[in-house]
Amino acid sequence: MKRALLAFSIIFTLVTQPVLAQDGAEIFITSPQAGQIVQGLAVVSGSVTVLGFSSYELAFSYNDDPTGTWFLMHTSSLPVVEGELGAWDTTILTDGDYSLRLRVFLLDGSFQDETVTGLRVRNYTAIPTFTSTPTATAVVKFAVPTAQFIAPALATATPSRATPTPFPPNPAGLELPSITNALTRGAALALLLFLGIGIILRLRRS
Repeated sequence: MKRALLAFSIIFTLVTQPVLAQDGAEIFITSPQAGQIVQGLAVVSGSVTVLGFSSYELAFSYNDDPTGTWFLMHTSSLPVVEGELGAWDTTILTDGDYSLRLRVFLLDGSFQDETVTGLRVRNYTAIPTFTSTPTATAVVKFAVPTAQFIAPALATATPSRATPTPFPPNPAGLELPSITNALTRGAALALLLFLGIGIILRLRRS
């Protein structure tokens, strides 16, 4: 009878407890996702199924906090298979960017983390809405340029004759009358010279 009760309790425990993954750790957060806007009481969903599971906790921190401070908001000793991990009350926080961390503790004392960053808490800040309005796209048509070839005008060479430039009068040049007068005077002087010499010779002889 005792053996039957023991076997029944073991079977009941195996049936009522979630089946843990046998092929390694499955620790992830499906909601919220990185960059998502979070408001009010946000439900954190995901899975925690890992061999040697002991417990898990949810915590948040300010995005890019240099101190690395995390604020605990939920703990549990039960594994979760694609379900609710906890609730995050963002109404008590100032609007800003936050990070969410799921930490799973194992029986051997170690732990594994899954972190979602860039969560935008916007409870008291207006959320901008973007409305896309289709606008007509102007189509610009370009006329195909027509090539025009213009033959260059041929240059007509006009021969030019050089106009002779008269030489200036030569001051040393003699005109024809001057030459005639000079020759006449020379002949007369020569004749007179011969006559004078002849007269002198005759006077000596006589």
